[in-house]
Amino acid sequence: MIYNSDIKTKTGITGKMWYQEIIIFWAMFVLTMLHEWIFINSLENFLKGFVFFLILYIQAQIHRFFIFNFYLQKKFITYFFSSFLVIFTGAALLFIANLFWIRPEFFDADELLLSFLYHFVICIISTVTIMALSLMQSYAVELQRRNRDQLLLNEMNLKFLHTQLNPHFFFNMLNNLYGVSLTEPERTPGLIVKLSEMMRYQIENGNVAKVSLMDEIEFIRNYTDMERERIGKRSDIQFNLSASIEDISLYCISPLLLITLVENSFKHSQNNSNWFVCIDITITDNLLQLQTVNSLADKNLQKPSTRVGLNNLKQRLSYLYGDRFSLHENRSDFSYTAILDIPLEKNII
Repeated sequence: MIYNSDIKTKTGITGKMWYQEIIIFWAMFVLTMLHEWIFINSLENFLKGFVFFLILYIQAQIHRFFIFNFYLQKKFITYFFSSFLVIFTGAALLFIANLFWIRPEFFDADELLLSFLYHFVICIISTVTIMALSLMQSYAVELQRRNRDQLLLNEMNLKFLHTQLNPHFFFNMLNNLYGVSLTEPERTPGLIVKLSEMMRYQIENGNVAKVSLMDEIEFIRNYTDMERERIGKRSDIQFNLSASIEDISLYCISPLLLITLVENSFKHSQNNSNWFVCIDITITDNLLQLQTVNSLADKNLQKPSTRVGLNNLKQRLSYLYGDRFSLHENRSDFSYTAILDIPLEKNII
């Protein structure tokens, strides 16, 4: 199937290129013969004009497909003499065709050299015009190819980052469940149910481009509730949402984008004395702001951070929003603050 698809793609590209060549051919013919259009009043005169243009066009295309390769290979001397030979030959054919068939009445025996130079210049202009159109076409095709390759690369990177994010998140959650099962086993079943709901959300939405913002916030709320069940007696946990349900329902967001900052705020907040996590989500003027503030563990409890989650988040944000987002981090001796601002997209109804 892949092989057949490749054949269809190449066939489509080839057909498009031939279509463009035909358009360019007839457009140049009309432009070239525009000043002579009044004389094309019969089939014979049309054929004469067509042959005149065809000689110009063929010698220019020979330069385009064969001679220009010498320039690309940096064989400049070969390119110069080859170009001169092709243009000279084209001018000679054009001169002979004009002299003996197309327009013999316009030639003066005393000005044949000047007439030949005129045809030589016309061939140069034709070659330059064809090469300019060809280079512009090649540039447009190359630009489309690079854009397509960049989109494919971004898509591949997003999928790769998703495969890193999911195991990273659930590894931490399974560690949490293990700790609860040892200290308060009666809470384990309820937490397993919540975890299964979160896993279902990830499985169903982890590979889609957009999800409802309401579902994403509910996912974060469930995560926060699980952490509250686990450490609520020892920590001050706050989850604040400054937006109405009507406002939230208007928007969509890339899935699993906000959970990294929320997860990190719990992961690195453990503190013997003043243990807190505060999560604030605000939506104003098509802009979402997520702010997480958490205490920092005592030095003897601090764990080295690999920053895998944060690095993945920054890469995803770059792919999704370019320079239209901001992520600020502020670390003090006792707390860590992260503020993320991203533009929101409205749901397509």
